[in-house]
Amino acid sequence: MEIKLEDVKNLKIVPEKFESSTVFDIVEIKDDQVKIKMPLISEIELKDYNKGETVEMFGLNKTGLVYFTSEILNKENKELLIKYPNDIKQIQRRKYSRVPYDGKLAVKGKEKIKIKTEDISAGGLKFTADTPFMVGDEYEIKVELSNNLIVNCTMQPIRVEETDGENRLPYAISAKFKKIRSIDRIALMQYSLRLISELENKA
Repeated sequence: MEIKLEDVKNLKIVPEKFESSTVFDIVEIKDDQVKIKMPLISEIELKDYNKGETVEMFGLNKTGLVYFTSEILNKENKELLIKYPNDIKQIQRRKYSRVPYDGKLAVKGKEKIKIKTEDISAGGLKFTADTPFMVGDEYEIKVELSNNLIVNCTMQPIRVEETDGENRLPYAISAKFKKIRSIDRIALMQYSLRLISELENKA
């Protein structure tokens, strides 16, 4: 089923530099061009959006996460003129895509605990540890992505289970992110999307 850009909400745009990601609104769709406005972007962040460059975008429709890329045709103040995307993909029916993750997770106050990450999404992560965490408590964490971008937020364990102990630490913890900045959630979503694309290309 064809996905129409007009039906996608909560739109986000990501240039090559993650830190300049932001939200945007569609101003006008005309022929094969789309005018968008980025109301929250700063002058410094605007410098990472240039004519001829490709940007990645995503949002939500009624069935889940939607992803597409486009080329910047023109830039004027906080408005961009981009090509209407040729291929708008439905990633998953769930809001956030979960992908394998083998990066660094640091938990404030638990620096001596052994932790091994397993998977991650923009909504939360799963890891194993040598000590159980309390369900419902909030923990301050730092998540290091593959591009050295550090996400700072809190996590709240929603499930703690004992593992079989074979090649895994004793406790498996599933947690959701809390008190997370929009820009950090965008970075996590983009990390997931890029990894999904890489895995699809290898298949």
